[in-house]
Amino acid sequence: MNKIIIPALAFTLTACGGGGSGTPSTPNADNGGNVETVAPAFNNDHLKVINADYARNRSIGGAGVTVAIIDSGVNVDHNEFAGKTLNQNSGSYVSAINAYTFDEIEEMGLSGLDLYQPVYTGAQEDVFGHGTHVASMTWGENVGVAPEAGVIMMDVYATTNPDSLAAKGLISDLATMSVEFINASLTGVDYYENSEFINERPLYEGLETAGMGFIVAAGNFGLDMTETFLTNPVNCGDLSETERQDNLTCTFIFDATSVDLLAKDAELADNFLWVGAVDNNGQPAEFLLAGGTEAGTNVPGSDADIQARWISAPGSAVDGAFFDTNTDYLRVSGTSQAAPLVTGAAALVKGQFPTLSNVAVMQILLDTADSSFSAYDPTIHGQGILDIEAALSIDPANYEAL
Repeated sequence: MNKIIIPALAFTLTACGGGGSGTPSTPNADNGGNVETVAPAFNNDHLKVINADYARNRSIGGAGVTVAIIDSGVNVDHNEFAGKTLNQNSGSYVSAINAYTFDEIEEMGLSGLDLYQPVYTGAQEDVFGHGTHVASMTWGENVGVAPEAGVIMMDVYATTNPDSLAAKGLISDLATMSVEFINASLTGVDYYENSEFINERPLYEGLETAGMGFIVAAGNFGLDMTETFLTNPVNCGDLSETERQDNLTCTFIFDATSVDLLAKDAELADNFLWVGAVDNNGQPAEFLLAGGTEAGTNVPGSDADIQARWISAPGSAVDGAFFDTNTDYLRVSGTSQAAPLVTGAAALVKGQFPTLSNVAVMQILLDTADSSFSAYDPTIHGQGILDIEAALSIDPANYEAL
């Protein structure tokens, strides 16, 4: 079934850093763009773009499937979550290196990957706004994809920015909690350091051993990920250290010999998806970063391995739950909004075909992504735009071997 394309709405946007922060003054390290309060009205045109009505009309809501959302917490009292209860494993966490003083770390003998250990700091609570909006894309009754799924909310925002070390450290814990899919609308979790100083790969082994799917927002710096991660470092050798740190100036950010992408790891790639953002016309989403800098969704570029683990979903002017009230909505742009739509879709497919592996479910989403529209470009859209109707219409027998 071809996708229904909804014309983009005309509205005035207020520039804001972050993918779902509640006010223009609230910063956020990830994925984010424009924020506008549209309370209390909302639209859910983003669901039409991905044919989500196919599931809603058949009462397919992701029941029996557990997803984990690693973010800033969620306001569960919002109307979007009426009658819903978070999984008891939800909580707030910070990495050991950020939880303790250097003297305490030395006294405890912590080093290496011990510093990533998530330290429980109490019940989850969204005081920054990002997580509530993200959660509503997966779990919301009106604007979400899988309102019947079970949700574990892992709050890793000890400050205004996420603790990516805690996010990586939590993967091992989630592997013991019967989680099918993890959503991470965070930067810095789609690769692992592998150098003489630290090897982060063991932190990701729980994905494979527990068979979990890891769905990650691609980011909003308008980068070509092939160039960003795979370009020869000599291309930036003549730049100053300041210029090296400016990822809008120098396309080579990381030393390719010490950083490995999950998308290019032969053993982990099948458990991983990158999600880019498109507008309601299938074009790559564009937005403003903090300070008015023009940017847009990151794109896969020419590398076939990156394209193979890349799917696109709506991330332009998306209405979702506002954390600071129980009735209001925010209109936000960013890959942070696109990723949880894909996570919700994974829950729908898993709930409909529970005997299939989570790896198979991820492959179904990729195989059925819509690439039939005239503007389709694998260097921009990866495998295409999420299509829930197509994903739920497959013959599960074709995926039993995965």
